[in-house]
Amino acid sequence: MNSLNDKIRSLIADKGMITFAEFMNMALYEPGQGYYQKQNPFGHQGSFYTSVNASASFGRTLANAFADTATRLSLPAHFCEMGAGSGMLANDILTHLKNTKPDFYAELKYTIIEKSGYLIERQKELLKEHEGKINWTAFEDFGGFQGVFYSNELVDAFPVHRVIRIGEEVKELYVIEHEGGLTFYPEKLSTPKIQEYLDRINLKITDGQIVDLNLDMTGWVQALSSKIDKGIVFTIDYGYPAENIFASYRRDGTVTCYYKHSQNNDFFERVGDQDITAFVDFTSLQSYGHDAGLVPVSLTPQWLFLVQSGILSEIENAETDLQKASVKALIMPEGGFGTNFFVLIQGKNVTVPDDFPYRKGAKETLDILAKMNGF
Repeated sequence: MNSLNDKIRSLIADKGMITFAEFMNMALYEPGQGYYQKQNPFGHQGSFYTSVNASASFGRTLANAFADTATRLSLPAHFCEMGAGSGMLANDILTHLKNTKPDFYAELKYTIIEKSGYLIERQKELLKEHEGKINWTAFEDFGGFQGVFYSNELVDAFPVHRVIRIGEEVKELYVIEHEGGLTFYPEKLSTPKIQEYLDRINLKITDGQIVDLNLDMTGWVQALSSKIDKGIVFTIDYGYPAENIFASYRRDGTVTCYYKHSQNNDFFERVGDQDITAFVDFTSLQSYGHDAGLVPVSLTPQWLFLVQSGILSEIENAETDLQKASVKALIMPEGGFGTNFFVLIQGKNVTVPDDFPYRKGAKETLDILAKMNGF
C-alpha cells in the first residue's frame, strides 16, 4: 500500500496543486491512514485532551442539560451525538442518566453518527453496559430526527480553505510539491463559495493576512437541518464569533497541529500522525444554519453554559482537591476549557420559552446563583 504521503504527492502530481482542504481531509480521514481513521487520538495516549478527558463532570453536566432540555421542550427522549470520538462522553452521559434518572434512561434512544470504523469498534467496546440502547449510523443515512442533537469538538476538525490577501487580490493558498517538500502556493480561488462566505460576513481581509474558511461546515449545517424534523442542536467547540476569529491582528489564521499534546504549525510533517484543527467561526455556523431552518437560540461561552447547567454542584460534591481542580478547568479562564470554547444552540420546529436557562446572560445567571446561595 502506498503511504499517505505518497498518495498526497500523487494527487498533487496529477492536479498540479491541491487545496489545503483536500490535504487536510486526506491527512485526517483517508481510510486506514488518516489521523482519525487508524488510532485513538484522545487522552494521554493521543495528541490532545478534550473537555471529556478533563473530567467526567463534563458528561454528567451535559446529561442533565440535555435531559432537562428534552423535558422542557416536550421532545422525544432521543439523543444523537455526531463524532463520538473514544465514546467516553456517551458513556458518561448514559451512565449518569442510568444512575440518576432511570425513568428517562429507560425511554432514551441514543444514536451515534461516526464514520471511523476504528472508533466505532472502540465505542462499542466501551459502551457494552448500554448495549441495546445505542445504534450507529452514517450521516448520509441519518434523517427524520426528533430530539436533542449535539457534537463536541467536531466542527473544528472539518477541512478548511486557507485564503490570503496579496495587494488588492484575494487568493487561495494551495499545497504544491517544491524542491522535494510540500509548501503553500497562492493562486485564484478554487470555488466561488469562498467569496460568498467572505461577503456574507462582510469580511475585508487585510494585506498579507491569512484566514481559514470552513466551507464543509456550511454544507454540514445545511444538511443537518434537512435531517431534523423537530429538535434542538448543541454545537460545542473552540472558536469565536467572526469578528474575533478574523480580526486583523490574527495574521496567520487559526489552523494548528497537535502531536503528543504539543502544538505546532508543521502542517506537512507527521502527515496522518498528528491532528490538524482550526477555530470555528460561530457567526457563519449560525448564519448558514438559520438560512436552512435552524433558528438561533443562544451563543454562550462554555463556562457560562456549564454553570447554567449546574456544574457548580460537581465542585461541591467533589471528594478530593484533584477532582475539584478538574471541574474548575472546564470553567476557569486561565489555562482551562471555559473561555476559548462556545456552545451554539439552535432549534427547529420547537418553541423555546423566555425562561430557557441558556437565554440568560452571565450577569443574570450569576445574580440568580448568588440569591440561591444567600449572597
